[in-house]
Amino acid sequence: MSSILYRPREGQRIRMPNGQPDWPADGRPVNFASPYEARLVKDGDLVKVQSKPAPKVPAGKTGGSN
Repeated sequence: MSSILYRPREGQRIRMPNGQPDWPADGRPVNFASPYEARLVKDGDLVKVQSKPAPKVPAGKTGGSN
């Protein structure tokens, strides 16, 4: 499985087969071994969740000893 999260396209609700809960609105990884999940990505029904950039460390503060 991938560690990249995918969420339903805006305004979309993704129902899962076999009584599983709907795809979470905040996203989860896609199992690309599943033809159903891979097709959801290919068709554009699932989109990557934009990751938040890592916090920037102020210049000159490396945390090392002097």
